[in-house]
Amino acid sequence: MCEHFIVDWQESSESKPVCAYVSVRMQGRKAGLYRVKQVMHTGMLLSHGAISFPVGTRLDIDDPQSNLPGARQCAQVVANDQSGLSLAWPAAC
Repeated sequence: MCEHFIVDWQESSESKPVCAYVSVRMQGRKAGLYRVKQVMHTGMLLSHGAISFPVGTRLDIDDPQSNLPGARQCAQVVANDQSGLSLAWPAAC
């Protein structure tokens, strides 16, 4: 059986099985898989990953597990701090 693992740069070096993750793209290029900490109707909070996106960056979020309303969502980085990467769903992308 195949399991998916993601490195969470803020936690211990031990890999943990992931139950909620999204694929992040920037300008059509894959940026990696990010663990979902929280999903809200206004956006989502992701764990930090290999790439640290500055505030204002527009990202495309692919959800292979169908936790989001659409197959691909456009999001904008609104905060990048110790709690994680905060994304908001803009009115128009």
